[in-house]
Amino acid sequence: MKSKAIGPSVTLDKVSLSIDGNRILKPISAHLESGQMHLLIGPNGAGKTSLLKSMLGLTPHRGEIFRHWPDKKMLPAYIPQQPRFDQVLPVTVADFLCAGLTNKPIFFGRKKWVEDRVTELLGQVGLQGKERLSLGKLSGGERQRLMFAQALSRKTDLWFLDEPMTGLDADGQQLITELMISLRNAGKTLIVVHHDMSFVEQYADNVLLINGGLISDGSANEVDLSFFNTSHKPVPVEAVA
Repeated sequence: MKSKAIGPSVTLDKVSLSIDGNRILKPISAHLESGQMHLLIGPNGAGKTSLLKSMLGLTPHRGEIFRHWPDKKMLPAYIPQQPRFDQVLPVTVADFLCAGLTNKPIFFGRKKWVEDRVTELLGQVGLQGKERLSLGKLSGGERQRLMFAQALSRKTDLWFLDEPMTGLDADGQQLITELMISLRNAGKTLIVVHHDMSFVEQYADNVLLINGGLISDGSANEVDLSFFNTSHKPVPVEAVA
């Protein structure tokens, strides 16, 4: 059962993106309702990640993006695609999570509540017992799980996720899917780049089909998902005068 929406709605007003004189996204206007899971879909190179990063404020763009918070403003959580860590960096999984929980340097030691919280977060993402493992030793799926644990530590009501199933095995995909559904059911707003149409059909509240701009948006029933059953290619970038 879904709770009352506590995440923000997001409004895009003629949002466009150009890089080095090439237009990546034509102007997009859309409204993403609060407390829903919004799926950005489209072929590779269509501009989905660019749009997600624009909404995060990580990419310069034209147009306006508004977040309408029902309560206090929060910093969003962000799960990037294929996170990378320095193979030789002497930082453990616990060190990585502790850095986001407390401002004190690691060498000052950790309070019990911090250690308990790290254990709780790792349990939520299936990484229990991995506290002492160095970041460079993590597999791709374990890195993805760790990014979810870090995002959960933020306790935010707005989530941006870019291909969140990357590197995960079947068990990991099931676990992360359940986490995403629980966040949505708690009233949080999720904006997700995804390519699995079965996931889109089952879980999306709203779908935005992107291919160099907004092709269509609506429920999974309203957007023509057969788009992906043909050999559609991304729209080529345009030179902007």
